[in-house]
Amino acid sequence: MLFVYSALAWGFALISLPVLIHLINMMRHRRVQWAAMDFLMQSHRRMKHWVMIRQLLLLLTRMAAIALIVAMLAGLITTQTWSNMLADRVTHHLILLDDTFSMGERLGGDTAFDAGIQTTNRLIEQLAEQDQPQRISVMLYSDILRNGPEEAAPNLASRMRVDMDSTSITKLQELLGTLSPTEQTVPLAEVLQRGSEVAAQFDQTEVAKLYLVSDFREKDWGAEAAVRDPLARLEERSVEMNWINCARLPQDNLAITDVTVGNGTIVPGVPTIVKVSVRNFGEQAAMDVRLQVDLFGSSSGNADISQAGHSLERLGEQLPINFDEIPAGDQVTRQTQIIFPADGSQVLSFHLPDDALLLDNNRYVAVDVQSSIPVLIVDGDPKLTNAFYLQSVFNPAPNVTTGVTPTTSSTSFLTSAELKDLQKFENIFIIDPPQFDERVITTLKQYVESGGGLIWYLGPGTNEIGLSDLTTAGLLPANLQAVEELEQNIPDGPPDFVPGDNPVFRIFAGEKNPFLRRLIVSKYFPVPPEFLSEKPADVQILGSLRNDAPLVVQQPLGQGQVVTFLTSLGPQWNSWATNPSFIVTVLELRNYSSKSRVSGAALPVGSEIAVIAPLSEYRSDVQFYAPGFVAPGTSQLPTVRSERVEFATLGGTLDGKAVLAGVDKVTGKFLTGQAGVYEAWLTKVDGSNEVRRSTLVPDVPESDLLGMNETNLRQLYPSVTFNYFSASAWQYDDAAQQGTNWQTILLALVVGALLLEQVLAYYASYHPATAGGTAA
Repeated sequence: MLFVYSALAWGFALISLPVLIHLINMMRHRRVQWAAMDFLMQSHRRMKHWVMIRQLLLLLTRMAAIALIVAMLAGLITTQTWSNMLADRVTHHLILLDDTFSMGERLGGDTAFDAGIQTTNRLIEQLAEQDQPQRISVMLYSDILRNGPEEAAPNLASRMRVDMDSTSITKLQELLGTLSPTEQTVPLAEVLQRGSEVAAQFDQTEVAKLYLVSDFREKDWGAEAAVRDPLARLEERSVEMNWINCARLPQDNLAITDVTVGNGTIVPGVPTIVKVSVRNFGEQAAMDVRLQVDLFGSSSGNADISQAGHSLERLGEQLPINFDEIPAGDQVTRQTQIIFPADGSQVLSFHLPDDALLLDNNRYVAVDVQSSIPVLIVDGDPKLTNAFYLQSVFNPAPNVTTGVTPTTSSTSFLTSAELKDLQKFENIFIIDPPQFDERVITTLKQYVESGGGLIWYLGPGTNEIGLSDLTTAGLLPANLQAVEELEQNIPDGPPDFVPGDNPVFRIFAGEKNPFLRRLIVSKYFPVPPEFLSEKPADVQILGSLRNDAPLVVQQPLGQGQVVTFLTSLGPQWNSWATNPSFIVTVLELRNYSSKSRVSGAALPVGSEIAVIAPLSEYRSDVQFYAPGFVAPGTSQLPTVRSERVEFATLGGTLDGKAVLAGVDKVTGKFLTGQAGVYEAWLTKVDGSNEVRRSTLVPDVPESDLLGMNETNLRQLYPSVTFNYFSASAWQYDDAAQQGTNWQTILLALVVGALLLEQVLAYYASYHPATAGGTAA
């Protein structure tokens, strides 16, 4: 039982006023001897008890009226049920503390998470001052990720569940002082669901109270359908809910949302296009934003594990990327060129100016730069006539480099080649294939399934009998029909070739592209009529003829893919090799079909980092390093020693797999819970080292700092009973005052008491007789 205006509670002393007045009135009576009084005294003795009862009721009513008026003015609030008032029940406080990425928002010198920790500490200290027994459990949002679904719900909060005493308070506050926000996202619906499961395990004699200490972002609470069900379960348990908002007014925030490095394998000395996307999550446009770009790598060029932890050094200055304007709520993409000075594993770093949320201002991308890109060109013509056209693309002139190193051979090379021989090449181009034997077909299939890119050019030298074997093996999209001629085009008619929307044929983009008119196709291999209706969903038509017949078809196979041109490479059946678009198309095709065409791909924070290597070439374990602290303006990109993981054999292969994932069993820290650069150091059987780098990035939606206030929440959840507070003004007593407010009920009782007092006063007093009546 509490009072909003506790100073007015002293007014209860006025209850004694009616008693005092009654006693004073009794002192004013004088004894007068009067003969007629004997008769009156006899009558009074007969009515004595009834008069006393009426006087007592009147006195009590006046005292009650004063007490009710004081209680109403003082703002009486009760937080315990009547049964709890009668028994010394334990109150169990469950605190769900939000430690997700967005809680890193800066609020002056502190963060929203700091405000949450301070609020939790205040609650602990104030609970220690309560007379009734208290119990407290603290559960972090990230505990949902730390504990698997097979673990019992009560264990989620057991790490920070204590009964209130001096020792437990100190221990709990010390533990809270070591916490920091994670860099991960946890679905709010799962947090509330687990919270309801934990509360359901409380002793039924306990009074349950829930405190949601969070930043109440719209991205979380706006998903009303997902959140409503776990909230309903909490209300079924009669859990008093207190929502404590640690955020403030919406702040502007810029975030790097995407980075794309090139569109193929990257080699030193060749400019690589880098595209960076920045999103404005604020409510006003951001002007003149400067994105800093840095390149880190090993200056020595050698992988030596003795340098692990500080092997990445800044490699020269890079031009910044300037964004003139980023409108509110929009995402803008800009690009720049990076020339990598040497081969090996290198890291690009991008940094925005500091704002409310620091983590999303940084993005790292690990890039594997190869010394050259090996490709194999196999020509069915022993004279290698058509291979010349591809060679001229990859090696156009002595002083011009594309980064591609072609190896040209006849089909006799495939007859004796093993899988390891083919795996040395990023791509294999096969022109006019003959009829291959089963061993060659099996080797080619294994090459593609392991991630290789295979490109067919089916021209006049193709052995049509052998095509069915390739189709059976899955190396061709369909059983091809006999060669057909494309009807001659009419003047001003549609182009012979209709490119699809894909990177290979981007040079043909535009309604009046001049290259399309110069591309003439005369013959091709048609697919069966039922191909379009029966083809698998993952088979794509990259380009067609004007008669709608597919001309370029792409199909996935294992980890690689096959691209088939149903016409010749040379000018026998088309004019492509003499068309200016040929060079660009072949280079784009090589990138598109390459097993490493996506460079610099990053994973979300919390993902597992896997390393796969042949067990015969490497020792049995991998030493992982996690991101270290990067000081502003640093010339190095440090990492810190993490876990050593043994290789596990991959079933059906000779490879091993080492995975960094999960939680450190001692510290409870996520092993991949931090954005940045991770290193995997491998040792070969000859004692040399190899380092492989991966990058993890924060979840983009967490950068949206748009929050919800009390009005928004009550409108969205009208049927949910909760108390809402700001963390900066929250106190436990204030929270308790949000219990049952008796103002309206007390007002009604005051009115009733005053009316009853009038009635009792009338019957308890003497009234002269009226005309025609008798005295009362």
